[in-house]
Amino acid sequence: MHRYLIFLAGFALMGFTFLDPVARKNEEGNTLFLEQKFDEALKRYQEAQAQDPELPQLDFNIGDALYKKGAYDEAAQAFSRALAGKDPDLQARAYYNLGNAHFKQQRLQEAIGAYKKALEMRPDDLETKINLELAQEMLKQQQQQQDQKDQQDQKQDNQDEQQKQQNGQDQQQDKQPKPDDQGQQDPQGKENQDQQGQPQDGSQDTQEDQASQEAQAQPGEMTQEEAERILEALKAQEMDAQKRRQVRMTGRRYRGKEW
Repeated sequence: MHRYLIFLAGFALMGFTFLDPVARKNEEGNTLFLEQKFDEALKRYQEAQAQDPELPQLDFNIGDALYKKGAYDEAAQAFSRALAGKDPDLQARAYYNLGNAHFKQQRLQEAIGAYKKALEMRPDDLETKINLELAQEMLKQQQQQQDQKDQQDQKQDNQDEQQKQQNGQDQQQDKQPKPDDQGQQDPQGKENQDQQGQPQDGSQDTQEDQASQEAQAQPGEMTQEEAERILEALKAQEMDAQKRRQVRMTGRRYRGKEW
């Protein structure tokens, strides 16, 4: 429940009369406020304050009208100015309404502080106690929600970091050479090629010996193989010559004189 001040009682205690123009403007504002004509009520309060800027009661009533209009920040400023008064009851009401203005703006810490101040001055005020408990409960819920959000954000950050590391590992693996990459050979295929290119049954050693002998032969000298071929040819020629001599000798005997 929002509170507002019936301002004429205060003026009476401060020595003002009903004929005072400030009191009349304030009374008109109160009447309009009760009729929920808050714009017009605010105008009357401001006209009264223009004639007497030092009255905290007018700040209080201006704060009420602004609060009803939904201008909570401006209302809080007006209630704060009203705290400058010396009347404890007015101060307690100003703290209460200041707490309401903060509450409407979800400034729960400030609302709790204002309600506690009001209770210090009026410990038995039930409405202030109820609003204080409500503000404390809402603040607790906000803190729990913030904690949950922080945990979720931290969890999401951890997941993002893990995904980033995984992506980095995948990219590193993609950069490693594969068997079918250009310029690479299959080790097994290379081994097969090496085996296919090698002579079987010791032929490689024979070829290497021949190549070594040929490499050792000096210009103008025959190799051992060439010498053996020439020797075999000479042997064959000698055997052929012997056969021809035997044939000639045999022929002479057959052509000899028969006795």
